[in-house]
Amino acid sequence: MGKKEITKNTLVFSLSTMLSRILGFIRDILIARYFGATPITDAFFVAFRIPNLFRRILGEGALSSAFIPIFAEEEKRYGKIEHVINSAFSSLLIVLALLLILGELFTPQLVALIAPGYLKNPQQLELTVELTKITFPYIFFMGLAILVGAALNYKKDFFYTSFSPCLLNISMITAIILAKNHFQRPVFALAWGVFWGGILQILFHFLGAKKLKVLPNPFYRPFTEPVIKALKLMTPATIGLAIHQINTLVDTVLASFLPKGSISYLYYANRLFQLPLALFGIAIGTVLLPYAAQAVAQGKEQEVIENTKFSIDFVLYITVPAAMGLIIFSFPIIDVLFRRGIFVLEDSYKTALALAMYAIGLPFISTIKIVVSLFHSHMDMKTPVKAAGIGLVINIILNLILMNPLKHAGLALATSLASIAQLLYLTAKLSKFYSVVEIMPKSVFKTLLVCLATTSIMIALFLLFPYNTKYTLHIRALQIWTYIVITVSAHLMLGKILRLEPSTYFIKTLLRKKA
Repeated sequence: MGKKEITKNTLVFSLSTMLSRILGFIRDILIARYFGATPITDAFFVAFRIPNLFRRILGEGALSSAFIPIFAEEEKRYGKIEHVINSAFSSLLIVLALLLILGELFTPQLVALIAPGYLKNPQQLELTVELTKITFPYIFFMGLAILVGAALNYKKDFFYTSFSPCLLNISMITAIILAKNHFQRPVFALAWGVFWGGILQILFHFLGAKKLKVLPNPFYRPFTEPVIKALKLMTPATIGLAIHQINTLVDTVLASFLPKGSISYLYYANRLFQLPLALFGIAIGTVLLPYAAQAVAQGKEQEVIENTKFSIDFVLYITVPAAMGLIIFSFPIIDVLFRRGIFVLEDSYKTALALAMYAIGLPFISTIKIVVSLFHSHMDMKTPVKAAGIGLVINIILNLILMNPLKHAGLALATSLASIAQLLYLTAKLSKFYSVVEIMPKSVFKTLLVCLATTSIMIALFLLFPYNTKYTLHIRALQIWTYIVITVSAHLMLGKILRLEPSTYFIKTLLRKKA
C-alpha cells in the first residue's frame, strides 16, 4: 500500500509543482512585458525578496522536517496530534505577529540593509519602503500556511501544499492584468498581488485542514513541550538551508571574476536544472518523510526500509535518464528556450555547457533528499547540516580548482561533484540506523540497465535526427518534444517489460487518473 501511495502522492506533488512553475514563468513574462527592467521593478523585487527568502527557508523543509517527526511521536503517545497543531499555531501567531510589527516599524532600516545602494537615492528608497510595507505581511500568512501544510503532509494529503504556490502566481498575474486600469502607480498592484496571494494560500490550507479535521485552534496554550522540542529541531534544519544559500552566493561571487555573462549562464542553467529536481527529487523526499516518521515512531523499521528502497529505486529510475537527457539535449533545450533578442548562439552553447555540468549531480542531489528524510524521521537534524557544511567546503575547493580551466562550467561541475561527496558522507553516517545493503533496492542494477538503454535511444535520436539551429523556432521546439515523447515512452515501456516497480506503479497511477 505504501508504494502505491508514495507513487500517487509524488505524482500529485510533481504535477502541482509543474503547474506552479508554468504560472511563475507566465508571471515573469508579464512583469517583463508591462514593467520592463526599470528602477520601479528593482524596487518591487527588493520588496519581494524578504518574504520570498522566508518562504524558501521554511517552505523547503525546515518547519515540516521538524514538526512531522514530533507529530508522529505525539500520535504514538496520545493517539492524536491536534494538541501539537493547536499549540504550534498559537505559538507561531505570537512570533509572526511580533515579527510583522517589527518589520513594519523598521522597514526603512530593513530595506537599507538589503539594498544599501538605495540610500543615495531617496526616491528609490521611499518607493521600496512603501512596497515592502505591503509585501511584508506575506511572511505572517505564509508562516502559518506552512505549519498547517506540515499537518496536511503528515496526514498524507500533498495536494494543498503543492498547489498553494499556484495561488500566489495567480494572484500576481491577476494584479498585473488589473494594474493598468485600476492603479495610479501600477507597481503597487504587484505588491498587493503578493499580499493577497498569501491570504489565498493560508485560506486554501485551512480548507484542507477542515477537510482532514486538523483545523488549528488559535486560542490554545502556546509553547507546549512538543512545540519547544520542534522549534529546537528547526534550528539546525534552518542552518542547513542557510548553508545552501551561502553556496549559491559563493558561486555567484566567484563567477563575477570570470568572463562577462558567466553569472547569467549559471543562472539560466540552474533555473532549468531546478525543474526536474523539484518535480522528482524534492517531491519524493517530501512525500517520504511522513511515511518514514510514522513508521519510525511505531517501531516499524522494516516498513521504513521497504519504502526507502522503493523511493531510491523510483528516484534513480526517473532522474538518471532525466540527467542524461539534460546532458545530451542540453544545447537544443537552451537554444529553444532562450535564444532570442540579444541572447545569441554563443550564449546558448555556454549556458548548455553549464546545464550539462549541473545535470551530472541530479541523481545524487535527488537521492540526498531521500536520505535526509530518513535522518529527519529519526529527529537527527545535525548530521544533514554537517553534510551540507562538508558539501560547502568541497564545493568552494573544487570551484577554485575548476574555474580557471573550465570557466563557468567548472563552477557548475563543482556543485555536482560536491553533491556526490555529500551523499557519500550521509550514507556512511546512516549506518547508525540502517546499512547500505538494507536500503539499496534489489532491482537497482536492472533499473540502471533500463536507464542505459534509454540513454542509448537518446543518443541514437540525436545522431539520426540532428538538431539544426537554422530551422524556425516552431520546428526546433517540435523536434525537442519529439525527442522527449519518444524517450519517455521507450523508458516506461522498457521498465514495464522488465517489471520494474517504479514503472509499474507510475503507469497504473497515470491510467487510474485518466480513468
